[in-house]
Amino acid sequence: MRKSSSAKHTYLGIGALFIWAVEPLLVSEIKTLPIFELLTIVFMSSFSVTAIKLTISRKWSTVKNHYPWIWIAGLVGVCGGDFAYIYGAQFAPIAHVDLIDYLWPCVAVVCTGFLPNERFSWQKIIGSSIALFGIYILVAGDGGLDNISYEFAVGYLLAFGGAIVWGCYSVFSRYYASLPIEMVGLYCGIGAMISLVLHLSMETFVMPSSHEWMMAIITGATGGGIAYQLWDAGVKRGDIYLLSSLTYVGRLIGMILLVCFGKEALTQNLVLACLTTSLGILFSNINLSSVKLKGLLKKLVAPIFLAKAQ
Repeated sequence: MRKSSSAKHTYLGIGALFIWAVEPLLVSEIKTLPIFELLTIVFMSSFSVTAIKLTISRKWSTVKNHYPWIWIAGLVGVCGGDFAYIYGAQFAPIAHVDLIDYLWPCVAVVCTGFLPNERFSWQKIIGSSIALFGIYILVAGDGGLDNISYEFAVGYLLAFGGAIVWGCYSVFSRYYASLPIEMVGLYCGIGAMISLVLHLSMETFVMPSSHEWMMAIITGATGGGIAYQLWDAGVKRGDIYLLSSLTYVGRLIGMILLVCFGKEALTQNLVLACLTTSLGILFSNINLSSVKLKGLLKKLVAPIFLAKAQ
């Protein structure tokens, strides 16, 4: 793989991260709608973007004739991850759900290490442990295990499940790099049909307001239709380790947006949990051998010794 091609696809993956940074804010506006009704709108919007792209480029033939288990794995990974994230936001604060869901980079890098021609080290396990400790800070707060808010337990479990599903899907996408990136949109199309059937059989239709319609369509078209394909291109042919490292930037941006728009209160535990989790994700992916730790320590320690000498 040429470096220029790898860099190009890595930039595409970074684009997805910035789009996803806005997703918590969008979901907070539509999370009161029935879950399967909402997913029908979101998934159909995602599928529409891909359908338009395939029609204009006349490449529908590229997404045919794949094994059934490819479709099943993609459907579970893409639609299952979205279901867990959006549904979890109905049971717990969106900032908490988003932060827990962002454990998926740790899942991805740990699992990727077991693939052929990929690297694995205990550094990733340590980084994942740090990230999990950040989630513990968020959930337990100042009172330790006795202070865990079980009223949000369902939301937390859904978010954690979503992190595992999406992390595993990223590894799946990396391993099957030859699959067209447009497959993601078709997974959403199938997910839209399944969601519609479940909505009609299990839920009562609630007419969304014009604002909710707009937010749901934007969520599907951008966070799903565009970002999914950008991310798929990034993990297939870009630097998945760098992309996983940079997810913490999107996480911080998303948290700032929630606070600025009044969707989440800025608390000490939330900030500490966000920073700790981001540190864990960063540590899992950073190339320690390229970091000049000795030189950095010398620069930090030298002024202390100079001050003492004077």
